[in-house]
Amino acid sequence: MLASQVESREFLFQLFDVLDTGALAARERYQAHSDSSLRAVVETFGRLSAGRSGAGDERAEALAGDSVGVVPEVILTLGNALYETAGQQSRLFRTRSEDLIAAPMAASVSAWQDYRTLLTTLDMADLDAPESADLRGRLLVAKSRSEAALAMGLYGASLAEDVQSHPEADQRANSERLLAFLEPLLAWWPRHAAWLTSVSLGRARDASQIPDPDESGRLAREFLGQRVWQHQSHGLQLFLQSLQKDLEAATTQDTQQWALSLSETLQRAVKVTQGLGQGLQGGAGDRVLANASRYLHLFGEMLAGWMWLQQANAAARLLAEAGPGEESFCLGKLQAARYFFHWTLPEVAQDLVLLQNQDTTCLDMRAGWF
Repeated sequence: MLASQVESREFLFQLFDVLDTGALAARERYQAHSDSSLRAVVETFGRLSAGRSGAGDERAEALAGDSVGVVPEVILTLGNALYETAGQQSRLFRTRSEDLIAAPMAASVSAWQDYRTLLTTLDMADLDAPESADLRGRLLVAKSRSEAALAMGLYGASLAEDVQSHPEADQRANSERLLAFLEPLLAWWPRHAAWLTSVSLGRARDASQIPDPDESGRLAREFLGQRVWQHQSHGLQLFLQSLQKDLEAATTQDTQQWALSLSETLQRAVKVTQGLGQGLQGGAGDRVLANASRYLHLFGEMLAGWMWLQQANAAARLLAEAGPGEESFCLGKLQAARYFFHWTLPEVAQDLVLLQNQDTTCLDMRAGWF
């Protein structure tokens, strides 16, 4: 499959097979659209950002005119990231969620394109050789991180879209509250994932790519110290309820096992959260917040696990009727999900232990001891 075809398939999969963006055509704001015209806009953004053109571009560009009022925010978010990553005019379109999502989304697209570019330089026969298992492992790190980061940014943009255009007022309110709860995670995890992708590919070019540790610490303390408890933890409850739908949607032996792993991690995280809440109420704020970065990491990985469960569920559905090229795409998605659930999610066990014990190793360290 050509590089441009892979890029197009990835974005169409994320938007239409996972997020069901085509259903937005039923909303009044997008009544001029259909599923196919929305797909055409996505493909056009991809061509134009790469300096290519094709039949139908004029129609897609016209539909994108005046941006927010015509094309869904989730598609505009991807279009902005593609243009910014390509080094062209940054952010062609104004979106209501760009202050939150634009920079992490551009970092995610850039990391994913670096991963895809490296693949084009490798000999596939050599890559399949037994002695290349370690290289395949590093590429799985890049794939599992960068594609989860893409999914995370697009999911955040889809929530922003629901805040604006969902026909039901209750759903608009719930989407706004869930987005507010996830904001620190959406700001931190994709950029962290982009950095890990660069490291795994040997392409970490300079220190400026590393997420700012001070900013990460601020987000961590804000998440654990405020967002989790706002509105009587309604945002956290919405997170759990929304995730539960995808846990129940797992139908294959593999996806059901991954759903079980994620569910068990969630249950432990909820129990730990209850203990941390008691600590905050009991006046042990310094002790609790000393490990806030581990809490941010824990929830970031669970959110990434959710993104991979969504993708695995979609890939499993498509696999039954997939042709040769599509079959490889779906099997790649399922293998990356397997990697995440077998290799990455279990690592949060350390976070859970440190948080449950409210470990004070870092808090107890003194300046003079360094």
